[in-house]
Amino acid sequence: MDSFYLKTIAIITMLIDHIGAVLFPDVIWLRMVGRLAFPIFAYLISEGYFKTKDVKKYMLRLFIFALISQIPFYFAFREGFYLNVFFTLFLGLYAIYKYDQTKNYWVVFGVGMLAYFLNTDYNIYGIIMIFLFYKFHDNFKRMAVSQVWLNLLYLGIPILVMFLRGGKMTPSMIGYQLIQGLCLISLIFINYYNGEKGYSLKYVFYSFYPVHLGVLALISYLK
Repeated sequence: MDSFYLKTIAIITMLIDHIGAVLFPDVIWLRMVGRLAFPIFAYLISEGYFKTKDVKKYMLRLFIFALISQIPFYFAFREGFYLNVFFTLFLGLYAIYKYDQTKNYWVVFGVGMLAYFLNTDYNIYGIIMIFLFYKFHDNFKRMAVSQVWLNLLYLGIPILVMFLRGGKMTPSMIGYQLIQGLCLISLIFINYYNGEKGYSLKYVFYSFYPVHLGVLALISYLK
């Protein structure tokens, strides 16, 4: 399976997820299918880092599409100050670029905290996921184990924090955390990746994100 097919799977599952989030928020299975999308995009960012001829141009391209996508993202989800996933992918790529220069894990943590405070989609969780795909790119077993641990922490830390504060997680909050664990299914597709590029539709894939959000925002407005 080449990167074209991986991207296609990611885009289809993302579209299903966003249809659920914007138009049918009570249809949970749409969101469940959508959990597969981000890990595939995150993995392809790490792969892109190793294959690109110019990482700075790669980062610039992600940043430009992050800016382009923000307006349709805002109108689709209407959640105040909340940055779209292109910002997360951009920061994740920047994190592995700076780590490669410094070999300092604190750089990754710092970028993750920046994503958290900027309130990017998936924020620090997304940055760490991208980094782990980069770190273990040549060892699928270690890559998969690291992603399992990341998702266990993603589930456990909010519960622990809530407990220490004397509060408690609602069933819906716990349910969302558990649903996110379905993202691990994406590892099945990643395992079949053969390292080949396949059909080159780079800007079609990039453009799909803001375009589909704009269409969903319009449909939501007309409902």
